[in-house]
Order: sequence, then structure tokens, then C-alpha cells
Amino acid sequence: MLVKTKEVAPSVYGITIPTPFLVGPVNVYIIEGERLTLVDTGVKTEEAKRVLEAELLELDYRFSDIELVILTHHHPDHIGLVEEFDHATIASHEKTKPWLEGDQHFFEQKNDFFRELYTAHGVDENIVALIEKSNAYYLKYTSRIGIDVTLSEGDRIEGLPGWSVIETPGHAQSQISLYRERDGVLISGDHLIAHISSNAIIEAPYKGETERPKTLLQYRDSLKKCLHVKRAFSGHGKPVEDPKALIEERLQKQIEKAKAIKNLLGEETLTSFELCKRLYPQMYTKQPGLTLSETLGHLDLLEEMNEVKAVNENSVYRYRKVD
Repeated sequence: MLVKTKEVAPSVYGITIPTPFLVGPVNVYIIEGERLTLVDTGVKTEEAKRVLEAELLELDYRFSDIELVILTHHHPDHIGLVEEFDHATIASHEKTKPWLEGDQHFFEQKNDFFRELYTAHGVDENIVALIEKSNAYYLKYTSRIGIDVTLSEGDRIEGLPGWSVIETPGHAQSQISLYRERDGVLISGDHLIAHISSNAIIEAPYKGETERPKTLLQYRDSLKKCLHVKRAFSGHGKPVEDPKALIEERLQKQIEKAKAIKNLLGEETLTSFELCKRLYPQMYTKQPGLTLSETLGHLDLLEEMNEVKAVNENSVYRYRKVD
């Protein structure tokens, strides 16, 4: 009888796949249910494909054995190899669709939105060009495929008895987590990671939406939805052994960081990009999209706390402390 040493929880097996990104390797998961299920696929590279094939063989499986693929969110390191499983049922959140289907109208609207957003927040043109170049780079590592099943809050998954969907937007608008009630196990994608706080990445509005989502506020709400979880298996790094403690720590640190940004603002009136450069003097040119997301997200939090307010001056938003 084959001994499956990759078992991380009953009937759940973890596989770690290399990526070419700064985030490092990505974790994907096999669930042995009524249908053999792969949660996330890894990035679209030949190296990642070879590793996934080899790791599946150690579990005595092949690509052709996978019957259901569930994607936790639309980022390339999680969806890149999905086209290798076009024989399987593909399931994800509705907001993964335009990314996988290569919806050009969606991409054009997204690009237009970000151009306006960056202008409104005082971002230098050379930094905008860097962000656009970075986005184009990441898109090279994605697949094109249709989605068969859309998943949303509370859905039970056909072929995976005992598992349900928790919508956990914040890091990504398409982010879902899979929860097994009987033992409190969560497969969290990038929602909850032990060694690093997930960036609540700015996104454009999706179809039917008119304003950008305030992603850090969303992320905080999503974290609170998972306080009951007993153990979480993440898209990166080691399992989260005490999710409640980690969530409470993350929520508190977000408040502390917001207050530090308020102190950095002092008595000045500054754009989010000016604050971003002060917060990340070395990193803002290397990871401009992520550092701007962090800055703007915490300004959203400060606005919600009525600690700062945004003032529109000549079509550019500047922030100042509330008197």
C-alpha cells in the first residue's frame, strides 16, 4: 500500500511548486473526495509543470486523474497551469472569469481606471510605467480557459462533501477559501499566510461596480470571518497552527501601521504617493504597485476611523489629519 507522506490533514495533501516571483514557492493541495480535487495549480512554467507532475506521481496520481480544479483566486502563481486540466471541471469565484477568459474589454477598462487612479493620487508617470510593465510581466504566466462552476459564499461543492466556500476578498477580489467544518480546516489561498501579512491589493471595479473596492477594509472583514478556523493551509509557507491568534495579531498591527502613517503625515497635507515614498523609500521603485496598495489601504482605514480625510485639490487627492 502506498504511503502518502504529503498528507497535511485527513485526505488533504500539500504540494509545493517553484515560481519565478519574489513571493517564492506556491502551495497547491490535493483533496481526496468523491472527485479527486486539485486546489490551485501553480504558475505557468515548464519547471512548475515538471514539479507538479512528479509530486502527483508520488501520490500515485497523474494530471488525467484530476476531476475537479478549484482556484482560490486569479493571481498567476495560483492559476497558471489550469489549462493542463481542461478535461476536469474548473471552479472559481465569478471574478476570476475575466482573467482566465482573457476579456480584453475588462483589461482595457482596468487599465483606464488605474491611469485615472494614479493621476488622482499624484503618482509619477515613470512609476505608472513601472507598474504597467510589472502587470504585463505577470500576465505572461497565466492560462486561458473557461470556468464551469462559479463559487460563492456558503456554497457546498459537488464532489467534496463536508467542504464549503467562504468568500475572503481583500488580497484579491476573487479570493475564496475552502472550509471543512468537521475538523475546522481551511485551505486559505493567500488569505491567511503564517510568515507574512497578505497585501490587500488595489483593484479596479468589476462589472456592475462603480467604485474601487477598499481592499484593506475588506480584508479585515474577511479575517474576522475566519476566527473560528482551527488550522489553515496557505498558498505560501507553513500551515497556520493558531489562526485566531494570528488573525487578532494582524488586525492589531494594521491599526498600529495606520497610526504610524498618521504620525508620518504630521501637520502636512500629502498625496498617498508622497506618503508611500516616505514609508518605503527603498521599495517603492522596486514594488510600486504593492507599496502603493499598502499605503492607500491604510489611508482608507484611517478615513474609516475618522483620523484623516482626503481633500480633492485640482483633481488630486491629498490627505490631512482630522482636527
